[in-house]
Amino acid sequence: MQKEQRLRKKAEFLKVQRQGKWWSNRLLVLRALPNDRELSRFGFLVSGRVGNAVVRNRIKRRLKEVVRREPVRDGWDVVFIARAEIARATFADAESAVRDLLRRGGCGGAPRRMDHLPKGNR
Repeated sequence: MQKEQRLRKKAEFLKVQRQGKWWSNRLLVLRALPNDRELSRFGFLVSGRVGNAVVRNRIKRRLKEVVRREPVRDGWDVVFIARAEIARATFADAESAVRDLLRRGGCGGAPRRMDHLPKGNR
């Protein structure tokens, strides 16, 4: 995931948390807020209740890969909050959960613009 596609600062996460709308399923909570940019940015929150550092990092890597594969409309800040049950879920379960939330949130489905990436990464 490119640096420009990530939410990195606490203030960015808080803005999405406070002003964004939310949707949830048994594995994840999605918070989304339009961002007036030409690309969407993503953040991933996995609390210590979900598991130890190894488990939390594995969950974040899986979610990043799912988002990389899934078409998302441009112009959104999206935060995925992991629930404890995701630690026992398969990759396919996580993929299905992300797809469902993006569809319900209205930010999924459209192909992602790739012209902002270097040619080797398209």
